[in-house]
Amino acid sequence: MGSNNESRTIRDRNARTPKRTNGIRRVAVILKAGEEVIAEKGYESATMAEIAARSDTRIGSLYRFFPGKEALANALIDRYRENIDLAFDAIDAEVVSLSVQSLADRLLGTLLRLHPKGAATFRLMEARPEWSIKREELRSVALRRIAQTLRIHSPRLEESLAQDVSTVLLLNMKSMKAFAIMSDRERASGALRELHRMNRLYLENILTPLHPDEN
Repeated sequence: MGSNNESRTIRDRNARTPKRTNGIRRVAVILKAGEEVIAEKGYESATMAEIAARSDTRIGSLYRFFPGKEALANALIDRYRENIDLAFDAIDAEVVSLSVQSLADRLLGTLLRLHPKGAATFRLMEARPEWSIKREELRSVALRRIAQTLRIHSPRLEESLAQDVSTVLLLNMKSMKAFAIMSDRERASGALRELHRMNRLYLENILTPLHPDEN
């Protein structure tokens, strides 16, 4: 009995962070495979053996980097959060040179590209109550980064309004995802065009008055 408990304790440890290039690459391959398997099957049905096979990794090496499935799952959630920050860092680096329309398109485009990358993360957050808390944390990160981007572009934008606008943009992204899976492709395409247009007009109405020198 003690042996089983000890084994479980070992496998519940945190993931190991590699220092060497080969190890870093191997972890990236494992995470990609884990993301695919969990997105397809869910957390409970995914197995470390299948993730090892999908990533062409020996099972011993897999457990060396990730002592258990939970450690791998936590690493995937952390990586998705890092992806959010990296995506918005890229926008913020050039946001001051963007027109309001370009900013509207970049923000929605970034959110739409991030969503598929989080497929496994979203399934994980449905699997366990403790992970559902992370859903709100990730939402807060996204809202904070959108608001930050808006205020870098338009420093006169009040913080409270930036937060409200961020919520609207995030909801618009979710609407776009709903349109994208409509069976009526022609109608979905038209609705998506209108939502893009509505988004641009909405941001123009909010941000353009804050740039009087450009009017």
